[in-house]
Amino acid sequence: MKEYFIDNQMFYLQFNRIACDSESNILNSRPFLLILKRYIKQVKNEGNPEFRWIVSLKAEDLLSLYKALFVWDLKEVAKSIDLLNNDENRISLYRFSENLYTYWIKLERYGFFNRGRLDDDSSTNQRLINSFDMFSNLVLKLYRTITQKLINRTYNLLRQLPAGTQANISIVSNSWTYDSPYTKLPEQGFISSLLLRPPLMTYSKMNTRSGMFQPISENPLEKININKNNYVVLPLKVGPYLTYVYMHHRFLKYAVSLGSLFESAEFSEFKDKKPDLIYIFGIDEDEYDGTYHYDKNSDIYIGFVSKNLKNDYFGYVKKMILTLYNTKLMYEHKLPIHGAMFKVSLKNGITKNICIMGDSGAGKSETIESLRLVASDKVTNIETIYDDMGYFYLNNKTVVSSGSEIGAFVRLDDLEQGYAYKQIDRAVFLNPHRTNARVILPASTYDFIMQKHQVDLLLYANNYDEENHGLKIFDNIDEITHIFEDGARKAKGTTSEVGMTRTYFANPFGPHQEQNIAKPLVKEYFEKLFKTNIPVGVIYTKLAIDGYEQKGPQEAALNLIDFISKK
Repeated sequence: MKEYFIDNQMFYLQFNRIACDSESNILNSRPFLLILKRYIKQVKNEGNPEFRWIVSLKAEDLLSLYKALFVWDLKEVAKSIDLLNNDENRISLYRFSENLYTYWIKLERYGFFNRGRLDDDSSTNQRLINSFDMFSNLVLKLYRTITQKLINRTYNLLRQLPAGTQANISIVSNSWTYDSPYTKLPEQGFISSLLLRPPLMTYSKMNTRSGMFQPISENPLEKININKNNYVVLPLKVGPYLTYVYMHHRFLKYAVSLGSLFESAEFSEFKDKKPDLIYIFGIDEDEYDGTYHYDKNSDIYIGFVSKNLKNDYFGYVKKMILTLYNTKLMYEHKLPIHGAMFKVSLKNGITKNICIMGDSGAGKSETIESLRLVASDKVTNIETIYDDMGYFYLNNKTVVSSGSEIGAFVRLDDLEQGYAYKQIDRAVFLNPHRTNARVILPASTYDFIMQKHQVDLLLYANNYDEENHGLKIFDNIDEITHIFEDGARKAKGTTSEVGMTRTYFANPFGPHQEQNIAKPLVKEYFEKLFKTNIPVGVIYTKLAIDGYEQKGPQEAALNLIDFISKK
């Protein structure tokens, strides 16, 4: 990685290589001067006449003025800089400086530390914490010292914002392979720990995902070019699989966000180890955009998405990972489930593990959250096993299930008003100002999602049917299997699709592309569910019907509680 990087959206800095441990070091750093130059250019383009005299100065001269103001009183500085003897000039410089600070804090800001391979986790994490607080306090002190001198008074209201970085990241080298073509991938930049200051707000060019990822017979890694300096690597535990996500540095926001959705692997868990899954986000070549490949020789599933701005959306990150995950599951004779599973305990002593399956926007997560809201008088506890993707497998001839994610990636519009803000101290928001705004919230722990959870009830989430209500259990295996395999739903704006859509087994992330493997698995597992008398049916969430965005899942939740209360 470079020592630092700055564009109109993002800034990152390697603290090991550029000292920022004092105000003077910050002012004297090359990145500070470049940020000042970028802001001056922006102000020139805006053409604000109030700042005309300021932007006529060289950036270096303005920087010297800031250095003087930080050290000396305004009167002393004004003796040598006559412009500051004019109150109008002084106030305009104050406003310019306030806007410069605002420009800075609106950037995505990341700090990196190199970690030695022999360093322990505890000391590394403490280093992240100390540096985060120190850098933030230094930036605040710089800002307040200079602006208070310019307005000739102290602030009575102080906002102790995280004015330094939004996330600090420790990186370590990991030489896991010597086999071609994987030697093209960087050994440096493996993330061993992340520090965030929630709530974290991230913004992307796009706000929906389109199309499906497609399997190809060749490994694109053999043909594409990889600049090793442009990537960081996030090692994750996606379900049972070790996964390396190679993220182009222009999309650092997604690497940071993924740490809240999937379990991050500890250094000891990925040190010098070959991964099961590899995902490279941000390749130059559009030819291999949205493709994945199974390398039989290395037993690695590998996916690719280009850095084309049309892919600047978190859905392209999460869903490719899950496509690789689901494909590997099926080859291991496990059935991927695009759904939510939760353990609900009632006050009458009944406890059930319920799985609700459906494509994006079907109402899976919303029904779970509605249970917390409308059935609190009957429910003692709800534990989320997984929120979006899990899998069925057999344990002693019984169908059990485990999950993939520790977080929930849900639409703000479909949650109870204000629900996300109840967990704001742990939330990562994605495009909160736009339609299809999303939030990543904690859902479960890795140890819990990986347990063998017996399946007590399987339901298909129907979000479009206006006539049927509640839920319906089916006795005919062919009829209910057809409903699940048909994968019908009404698009909710989570993708570029509109109207009614159909995707095999409601899962465009592997089963739809690999139907030759998925269909026999669906048949086998549904026969096992019926043979062991596990109820299978449909729950009518009505989430895509106007006026039922919250009412529909709430009605479904009440009917669900009534059903399991009688069992």
